[in-house]
Amino acid sequence: MADHEDLEFNPFYKTLQSTYWSRFEDAQAKRYLVCIPQTASLVGVNIDNNFLDTHLLKPSPMLQDHYISTDKNGSKTIIVDEAFILTTEGFSQPGRIRILSEELGYNKDYKPFKMLIIEKPLEGAVKGRRGSAGLSDEFLTPRTRFLENKQFLGMFPENRHTVKCLEESIHQFNQNYMIVQGYLKDIAKKLRRICEEHKQMFAEANHYIKLQSDGRLEEVLSVAVESYVMGSVHAKVFKAISAEKNPDDALISDKLQQLQGITGEQLGVAEEFCCPLPAAVVELARLDGINTPHEKLTCLHSTLDNITEEVNIHLRENLAPGHSPQCLTSDDLLPLLVLVISQAKCRHLASNLYYLENFHWVSSKHDNLGYSLVTFTAAMEYIKNTDFSHMKTNNNKIKKEMSIEELMAASKFAYGTVSTTSGDSTPTQRIFDQSSSVAPSSVEQQSTYQMKSLQMQLDNISRMMESSSISSGPTSIFGGFDGGSREAGAKGPPPDVIPASEHRPNRAQLGGFLAALQSDVLDCSYGKQD
Repeated sequence: MADHEDLEFNPFYKTLQSTYWSRFEDAQAKRYLVCIPQTASLVGVNIDNNFLDTHLLKPSPMLQDHYISTDKNGSKTIIVDEAFILTTEGFSQPGRIRILSEELGYNKDYKPFKMLIIEKPLEGAVKGRRGSAGLSDEFLTPRTRFLENKQFLGMFPENRHTVKCLEESIHQFNQNYMIVQGYLKDIAKKLRRICEEHKQMFAEANHYIKLQSDGRLEEVLSVAVESYVMGSVHAKVFKAISAEKNPDDALISDKLQQLQGITGEQLGVAEEFCCPLPAAVVELARLDGINTPHEKLTCLHSTLDNITEEVNIHLRENLAPGHSPQCLTSDDLLPLLVLVISQAKCRHLASNLYYLENFHWVSSKHDNLGYSLVTFTAAMEYIKNTDFSHMKTNNNKIKKEMSIEELMAASKFAYGTVSTTSGDSTPTQRIFDQSSSVAPSSVEQQSTYQMKSLQMQLDNISRMMESSSISSGPTSIFGGFDGGSREAGAKGPPPDVIPASEHRPNRAQLGGFLAALQSDVLDCSYGKQD
């Protein structure tokens, strides 16, 4: 018995939403009372028109809180008495049934109607049947990773023989099945058949599925079987997919190269939605290293969630007083996703999307993973069919730091370093030579002023560098890691992650060197401008 019922998994409610939708829609329009027995009480119950007649009830025109069944003769009557329903006229066994909760729905005219979640059916309950396997919601949630699904399949002693049969089928495929280029659809059919056959074997042997009436355990089991099979054959299958989709992957790679330096505004994103998206870039950069279809799809879904979340944070932080934050629309989401794809540097985007479209067969009605695949497919088609070469890259931003080589070059110029062996003239001498038309006295004064200014700037830079803690390891000035510190075994170039601190309105999170540059009191700005 549950205090809260998830209607999405309730067999009666699902039947109303599908098989008997027209009757349910009519009941909503007439604002009937809908009595929904809890999931655990519906094991073995035949849900037909007679069952609907008893549980879709119209208000009595004469008495308050009295409701009449919707069969032709209106033969049954119930009374809603606070926390209970009293079955009175027309029932074979009048009695009292507890109301677990009440839901309020709205019809097409936005008028409310009541749905009561009740302890058991008003009539037609099957006696002596256990309605729930007693499994927690966490246990009935599909696993994501390959190892998690492998462990899940091994949790049930009655399924050990089925696990061995599945492992043998996978071994036979990896060792003996020859993949011929151009026949990827045949590979998908064979692997799908392996998954469905063994999923059926698991369901028939598993003791809990017969007790769990809402279908969630069966869904978890289906995901586990598919993930275990596809994770085990991924290396062989994805190699064939990559070979066939190599032209598309190469085209997308060229397009992503054109996108380097392109901003969201240039792709049509509203200015208020443009901000760094490091979390989304890092999440999507994992895609090539994931094996199972379900986890790859979850990665795509998380990427979209991260984009939305980071944009919402940016909007809230820059929200003017008295204004409401705007909502990110699909028109802005798509170009933002294109930018994230370009920064994550996915080398096999076309191959991955083909893999998900053809080798993922377990779908759930209760998540948005399918929507994520559609969104990424639309982004891929946009990338393939758009010419970005005419767009000018945004290279005119002032850099917030100078490289060591640039500092050394500036130092040599400021001090007028002269090579004693080559006899080259100093920068100061070249200034005099190029400015011969100027009076010597004015040239000397101008040169002295320039030298003092540059000297003061470089002394200030030296003090800043000394006060900053610069690690000898391959770390970036933002405190993150560069390509040299990527995890061992990781493949592909590192993603272009923009430091999250750049889109914050305050600058308190800058490192010592950048903070000192920001607080410079000289009347002359410096830094490199492309």
